[in-house]
Amino acid sequence: MAVIERFEGTVAQAVALTEEVQREYLSWCGERFAAEYGFVFEDRGSSLAAHEREFTRELPRLLGARGRLVVARSDSEVVGMGALKPVDERVGEIKRMYVRPQVRGQGVGRAILETLVADARVLGYDVARLETATFMCDAQALYRARGFKEIPKFENAEAEVSGLEAFMLFMELRLAG
Repeated sequence: MAVIERFEGTVAQAVALTEEVQREYLSWCGERFAAEYGFVFEDRGSSLAAHEREFTRELPRLLGARGRLVVARSDSEVVGMGALKPVDERVGEIKRMYVRPQVRGQGVGRAILETLVADARVLGYDVARLETATFMCDAQALYRARGFKEIPKFENAEAEVSGLEAFMLFMELRLAG
């Protein structure tokens, strides 16, 4: 079984820890966008690099007092990850939830999500939101089972980096009340 850890360290350490999983996640997304929708990035390498830069740019906020980066490890290998990004005083955004295929179906995604939602509550957020590709049916089922509801696209969604908003679902969970 994987162990969920809240990462505490530097941006450089976070990049080193998550780089392989991030590339795998972004590559997988690119392959699925092509297979599901026929959407092929004009310059796939450049698009993947833009998303990597976006995540790296956000790391200081994810590692700050109101953010979180969590990883799932099986033995010493990182097999999953997720992050909580502070948007404002009320809203935290769950980002980059990814579980490697070899451990899917073992509750790793659920454990990462539960950790991030619990942390969002402790940090005083009223709402946790996220964006997910429409082909990520298993992830959507997990989010819905946890109480997330679909909402209209929110401002500054990461899908805007590649113009993929049409292929995304936007969801939120009310934490207060």
